[in-house]
Amino acid sequence: MNGREIDRELDASESQVVREVMIQIKALLNDPGRTRDAGIWKAILCEPPADQLPLRREIGRQLEPQLRPMAENGSFATPVVRFLAEWFDWHSLHDVAAQEDERNYPEPDETFEEKESLDAEPPQIVNFWPAVIGWIIGLVILAILFGGMSGG
Repeated sequence: MNGREIDRELDASESQVVREVMIQIKALLNDPGRTRDAGIWKAILCEPPADQLPLRREIGRQLEPQLRPMAENGSFATPVVRFLAEWFDWHSLHDVAAQEDERNYPEPDETFEEKESLDAEPPQIVNFWPAVIGWIIGLVILAILFGGMSGG
């Protein structure tokens, strides 16, 4: 596509597609559980004909005032932020996604050798027989007490 095709005005059917995508995104934003799923975002935004560059740019232009601040303040999961950054060419969100990755995968506190030594120890086995014997003795004592009370 040349530059004139990308920056042209959208025709009526393309404007309708943009409106429908905007409605789907607004509905998606009302469901916090689904907004964390990058697959749902991809299903809405990558669906033809919304994936055509002129439509994509218009959708991005309309969504940017609302979505970019939400993505920057952590309202979306990292995969969603990464997808939005790549799909709409929002370069500032690439930095946000990188920061999220650093927070999600901090450096481990224990070294590999310490962890390996913990793995080498055998697991503790809990012995349940004293508890079983205690219950049996308790039941025998109760049976003797209540058996004696009934006159038997």
